[in-house]
Amino acid sequence: MASSTANSTRLMDSVSSYSDHILFNCDDGTSVSTSSLLDFSERSAFQETRRRLVFCMCENEPGGLLGYLSLLRVDAVPLMLGTGLPVAQFQNLMTAYRPGFAWLPEKRVGEFGEGRVLLSHMGYSLVAAESDEAYPIDDSLALLLSTSGSTGTPKFVRLSHDNIIANAEAIGTYLSLTSDERPITTLPPSYSYGLSIIHSHILAEATIALTNKTFFDRGFWDFLKSSKATSFGGVPYHYEMLKKLRFASMDLPTLRSLTQAGARMEPELTREFAELCRSKGIRYFSMYGQTEATARMSYLSPDKTIEKAGSIGQPIPGGAFWLEDEHRREIHGDDAAGELVYRGGNVSLGYAEGYQDLALGDERGGVLRTGDIARRDADGDYYIVGRLKRFLKMFGHRINLQDVEAQLLAAGHSVICAGQDDRLEVYVPQGSGEAGKLIKTKLVSDLKISPKAINVYAIAELPRNDSGKIQYNQLKLLAGDALA
Repeated sequence: MASSTANSTRLMDSVSSYSDHILFNCDDGTSVSTSSLLDFSERSAFQETRRRLVFCMCENEPGGLLGYLSLLRVDAVPLMLGTGLPVAQFQNLMTAYRPGFAWLPEKRVGEFGEGRVLLSHMGYSLVAAESDEAYPIDDSLALLLSTSGSTGTPKFVRLSHDNIIANAEAIGTYLSLTSDERPITTLPPSYSYGLSIIHSHILAEATIALTNKTFFDRGFWDFLKSSKATSFGGVPYHYEMLKKLRFASMDLPTLRSLTQAGARMEPELTREFAELCRSKGIRYFSMYGQTEATARMSYLSPDKTIEKAGSIGQPIPGGAFWLEDEHRREIHGDDAAGELVYRGGNVSLGYAEGYQDLALGDERGGVLRTGDIARRDADGDYYIVGRLKRFLKMFGHRINLQDVEAQLLAAGHSVICAGQDDRLEVYVPQGSGEAGKLIKTKLVSDLKISPKAINVYAIAELPRNDSGKIQYNQLKLLAGDALA
C-alpha cells in the first residue's frame, strides 16, 4: 500500500504548533486546552491505537471530543458513531468492521464484548477488543463517516488526512475564519457537517463553545450568550425550529454568522432568514455538500442569498463543478440541466462496507459524481433541480418527484413522493382521506396517468436521519393504509 500520509499536512499537526490556547469552552464551566489535548494523546493507551480501526462513539462533550482528536493525532482510524445508536445496530457494525478499539461512553462499555478498559476519562473509556485481529488498512485512510446518520447501515465514507485538511482550509477561506471566532455546537460530531465545523475552527485556532444542548433547551441560549458565541450551523429542520422559537425577536448581540446545509431548504424559508440576518447585521451562508466530499462543495455568498434563495452558489476554493448529460458528456451553456460533477482535494477515497474495504486506496481520483441534477445560470451560480434517483418513468414519461412535490405544495398539500417506475407513491404527514382524494385527483389531471398508478398514504411523521434528511427507504414501512 502506497503511503500518502508521510508528506501530508494533517489537521492535528497544526494543533501541535499552537501556543497553548483554549480549544473548547464547555457548558459545564470546564475547558479543554491544546496542551491538555496533546498530553492526553501521549498516553500509552492511545499510542496503541495507531493505524488501527477505533469505533468512536461521542457527542459534543469534552470527554468525547478529547478522545476523538487524540485518535486523529496518533494516526488511529476513527469510525464515527452517535451515542444513540441502538445496541443491535452497534453489534452489526462490530461484526462488519471488527474494530480493534472503541472510545465510547462508560455506560456503553459492556457492549464492546469482553474488551479491556485501557483508560477512562470525563465519562468516556478507551477499550481494547477481546481478540486482537489486525488486518490491512490503507496508509492514507484517516476517518470513516456514515452517510445516513444513526441508522446503523454498514456503508461508510473513507476519508484521508488530505481530504480533512483540504475541506477545513476551504471552509476557513470562504467563511473568513480567524481565531476571534467562537462557534457554538448544534450538530453531532458523527455527522460530517458537525465535524467540519469543529475541524475548520480548530484549524483557524478559534475557541469552540461546546454544548450538547438543543435549541429547545433554555440552557442552550443562556450558554450562547455567556460564551459570546459568534456563529452556529443548522440543517433545514433547525431553521424551521428557529422560526417557531421566534428567533427574529431574540437579542443575541455577539452572533455574526449563520450557516445552512445538510439538505435542500425551501427558497421561501431561505429568503426569510437571509432578510432577517441582513437586518441584524448577520452573515447568512447557504451551503451544499455531501459526506463523500468530506463536507462542503459550494456556498452562496451572503450578498446573493435574498436575490438567489434556493441556489447552492459556486464551488468552494480549490473545487470545480461541471454538468454532464446521461452519456457523461459535458453540458455547456446557461440553464441546461445535467448531473452535477465535482472535483476537489476534499473528494473522499470511496466507500467501505466492512473491514476488508479498509485496505482499498483512492477509488475516485478527486472526482465525485453527486447524483444531483443541477442547472447553472449566467452568473455561474448553480441550482439543484432534482436527484437522479428521484425520477420515475411513468408509462414512458420521465417525471421529477421534486417537481411533483412543489406543485402539490403550491396547491396547499405538503407531501413527500417516492415509488418505482409506473407506480407513484405520495406520503402525507397526518393526512386525511379527504386530502388523499384531492391529491390523487390533481395528480391524475396534471400527470395524465391512470389513478391505478397512484397511491396516497398517511404517515405520522417523516422519517429523518441525524442531518434532517428524509429516509425514503423507511416511508413504506411507516405508512398506514392507502388514503386514495
